[in-house]
Amino acid sequence: MKTDRYLRIILTVIAIELLWIGIRDLTPAVSAQTEPMRVVIASVDGGFLPVALAGQTMDAGRNPLRPVQVGISGNVAITARTPLKIEADRPLKVEAERPLKVESVPYTPGARPGE
Repeated sequence: MKTDRYLRIILTVIAIELLWIGIRDLTPAVSAQTEPMRVVIASVDGGFLPVALAGQTMDAGRNPLRPVQVGISGNVAITARTPLKIEADRPLKVEAERPLKVESVPYTPGARPGE
């Protein structure tokens, strides 16, 4: 009789946990802001704008992050500690104080695939 009661309790706990796993994803995800907000920065103290972008979020698999779109009017000097990846939907005009070094690197196959 004791094993029957123990088995019923264990099966009831397993059934409740399976029910919870099934219904917990039915509720919509809570989001404080559904649409992107346009932000205009009128002035910057100190001559630079400190910006940091966070990495991935917990739900990045379901809602992958989109690239940040930045619009700048006028001339802006940028200094970075690491190289910046810049993507644009149109050609960019690059001006420099000295000529930029451009090299043509020929293709050299590796000894094994992936090298």
